[in-house]
Amino acid sequence: MRHRFLTADVFTDRIFGGNQLAVFPDGRGLTTTQMQSTAHEFNFSETVFVLPPQSPAHAKRLRIFTPGTELPRCSRS
Repeated sequence: MRHRFLTADVFTDRIFGGNQLAVFPDGRGLTTTQMQSTAHEFNFSETVFVLPPQSPAHAKRLRIFTPGTELPRCSRS
């Protein structure tokens, strides 16, 4: 299974000066275990998976993982 991803350099005003972040613009089809394994493989501070919202009141749902765990407070609808 193939998934497109982007890397970003956040919290900085200069290239390579911030925090690396991996973003999967379409995380559909990935299990929680696969998301966690992917975050561990990247070994960035955070890896973000963008998913459809669980509520029609929201535009997107994000799941954010560190190399070791999902950030539960960041998993919003």
